[in-house]
Amino acid sequence: MLSSRRPAPVRRWWLGAAAVVLAAVMSACANGPTAPSSADAGGALVVGARAEGPPVAQPEAVIPTPGQALGATRFLAFGDSITAGAVSSFDNVFVMGDEAWSYPRVLQANLNASHAPQVFTMLNAGVPGETARVGVDRLPGVLNSFRPQVVMLLEGINDLNFNVSIEQTAGNVLQLVQIARLFNCTVLVATMPQTYHSTYPNGEVRTQSAEKIVPFNNEIRRLVAGMPNVHIVDVYAAFGSNQSYMGNDGLHPTQSGYQRMAQEFLGVIRAVFPVRGSLQ
Repeated sequence: MLSSRRPAPVRRWWLGAAAVVLAAVMSACANGPTAPSSADAGGALVVGARAEGPPVAQPEAVIPTPGQALGATRFLAFGDSITAGAVSSFDNVFVMGDEAWSYPRVLQANLNASHAPQVFTMLNAGVPGETARVGVDRLPGVLNSFRPQVVMLLEGINDLNFNVSIEQTAGNVLQLVQIARLFNCTVLVATMPQTYHSTYPNGEVRTQSAEKIVPFNNEIRRLVAGMPNVHIVDVYAAFGSNQSYMGNDGLHPTQSGYQRMAQEFLGVIRAVFPVRGSLQ
């Protein structure tokens, strides 16, 4: 049987009290020292504030680039006193030298520093006073004992100074190239830097074959053009007309000249021997 008793009316007095308490709490939070705001007194954004403007890009991680490996590490520098590293004294009376400042040694240091952890071997086989004709007889023995991958050649100035013809001198250099190729070596043939007339203390003037340099270089380029694995290193162009690269005797480079030669060889080596991948 259904009851006829009606439900008691809902008492709402406590709702009003709760609203008053909640309002007081919110007011206290808004006025308290920990209330969130869009900026502090100095204008810096604080936690909970909404940043305005585009997002700030995060810096990318810097990953060191590993050294690049070259396709050859065993080099032979073959030539005369310019290869050996000779320089003239300030008064042209004598020639002195230190193999440490020769272009092969500077080149080796550059290769080891810029292509680590590869280690490059460099034999400096420069002999002061040698002609290209004598070099033809000497080169096979050096190649047989050292077995380089690359031969760097700079010969001929002594032949020219001994009045050997330009054609014969260039022909002797070509024989050196052909011998190196028989040993399966890549050959880098340097052009001759421009030489200059020099006057010695006794009044003697030496031409240092200055007028023969350009036609000699042109003949070298003609003879080796198109030969496989034979490349020109244009030292003549690298020096240009900058006489500070040449010593007082007009024949031997200065230390800065040898450094410039090393840079030119380095550029050609990097171009000739493709990078095989990075060293990890």
